[in-house]
Amino acid sequence: MVGPTGYILSTIKLLPLVASILCYALPSVTKDINARAFDNWQLLDNNPATISAATADSNLYQLHNTGRIWRYTGTPLTGWQELDNNPATRKIVAGGGNLYQLHNNGRIWRYTGTPFTGWLELDNNPATIDIVASGGNLYQLHNNGRIWRYTGTPLTGWQELDNNPATKKIVASGGNLYQLHNTGLIWRYTGTPFTGWQNLDTNSATVDIVASGGDLYQLHNTGLIWKYTGVPVTGWLKLDNNPNTKAIAAGAAGLFQIHKTGAIWKYVGPPLTGWQQLDGNPASISILAANSLYQLHNTGFLWRYTG
Repeated sequence: MVGPTGYILSTIKLLPLVASILCYALPSVTKDINARAFDNWQLLDNNPATISAATADSNLYQLHNTGRIWRYTGTPLTGWQELDNNPATRKIVAGGGNLYQLHNNGRIWRYTGTPFTGWLELDNNPATIDIVASGGNLYQLHNNGRIWRYTGTPLTGWQELDNNPATKKIVASGGNLYQLHNTGLIWRYTGTPFTGWQNLDTNSATVDIVASGGDLYQLHNTGLIWKYTGVPVTGWLKLDNNPNTKAIAAGAAGLFQIHKTGAIWKYVGPPLTGWQQLDGNPASISILAANSLYQLHNTGFLWRYTG
C-alpha cells in the first residue's frame, strides 16, 4: 500500500502536470488505499463490478453485477479465472470443493470444471430464493419457507425437510443445518423431515445466525452477539454488546464482526472485552470467513487478512 502512494508522490515531485492528471483520473483508488489504517491486508482485486464473494476452505470466488463469476487462482489482481457470464446469476455459494450459482428465476447450477460450459443444472424452481452449501451438502429455501436438501439427482433429487412460512434464513456447517424464523426462533435439524427440528432459542431480537464447524452464533438487532453452548434456549454465552455491529461472520479463521463504521473485529476472548480490531476502513461493506478472512469494499476492492 505504501508502494502505490509513494509512486504517486514521486510522480508529483517530478512531473506535476502528469501526476495531477493521474490523481484526478483515479480518485477512488487512491482514496481507498490511503484510507487504510491497518497493514495486515492484501489486495486481491479492485474491480468496481464486484458485488459479492464466496469462500470455502481456501477457495475464493467473486460475483460481478453483470453475472460474471471468477475464481481466485493465487496471484493478486491478475490471478482470476472467469467461470461463467450469465446476467441471470444473483448469488454464488461454495462448500466441500463445489461451487454453485442461483439465478433470478430460481435455477440452481453446480460447476463441474469447465469454464462457461461446465455447469450442471440441479433445479429450476421459481420459488427458490436462497441456497447454502456445507461440505458435500446443498440446501435451498423457497419463498414460502420450504427447505430442501439435494440428494444427488438433478431436478428430481430434492428431499423436503420443512415447510414453515416463518423461515427467513438457513445456514449449514459441520454437518448441521439451522433455520431462523422471522419471529427470532432458531432451530436445528435433527434428522427427521418436518418433525425433526430442535428449538434452540426464542428471542425476537435475533436478526441473523452464522455457523462454523460445530459452532453456532446469533446476532441481535441491538448488536448483541451470542454463542450457543449446547443447552436449548438457556445455553447461550454473550460475547459482545456493541450497538454498532451490523454483521458477523465465522469460519476456521475465527469469529468476526463488522461495524456500521466499517471497523472489523476478531473475537479472541474473553466475552465482551476480548475483541481485537483488525481494520477501520469506512469503505468496508461486508466480511466473509473460511480458512481466511476477507472484506469487500464499496469500490469493489477485495482484501484478504494476512495477520
